[in-house]
Amino acid sequence: MNTERLDIVQKLDTIVERFVRGMRAHFPENKSGLTTTQLFVMRYLSFVQQAKSSEIARIAGLSPGAITQVCDELVRLHYVERVRSNEDRRVVYVSLTEDGKRQLRLLSIERTKKLGDLLDKLGEDDARQFLNLLERMVEILDNECDAPCHGRKGEAE
Repeated sequence: MNTERLDIVQKLDTIVERFVRGMRAHFPENKSGLTTTQLFVMRYLSFVQQAKSSEIARIAGLSPGAITQVCDELVRLHYVERVRSNEDRRVVYVSLTEDGKRQLRLLSIERTKKLGDLLDKLGEDDARQFLNLLERMVEILDNECDAPCHGRKGEAE
């Protein structure tokens, strides 16, 4: 890799890290009492309807034990439920409950307003260009995954 390309790649890595940190700081969803991982699991389930814990663990980059603990807490909060497969009783799926869907809708309203405010600061042309490039990057990542990485293609998380 030549020096110029390496500089671009390192800059991208730094910017993405700062962007993620900034998003977490700008969207303190802990007001809901949910952790980032719990929200990730709930958002993922809103896209795929149901998933095995092992699949969620793989997508989240966490151990199966960690995801079990996250799901245990979400079950306790009545945001997700575990359902045994009709085809194979050994298989257990995790899915969102109506309470979980409602909680996600409430958080989505708040996030949409804050994201709209951020995009307004970019201006319409820059916001469209940013979204187009970000969507292309996500599509590239999705095409390289063997399982849904970010939910359904074409939908933001």
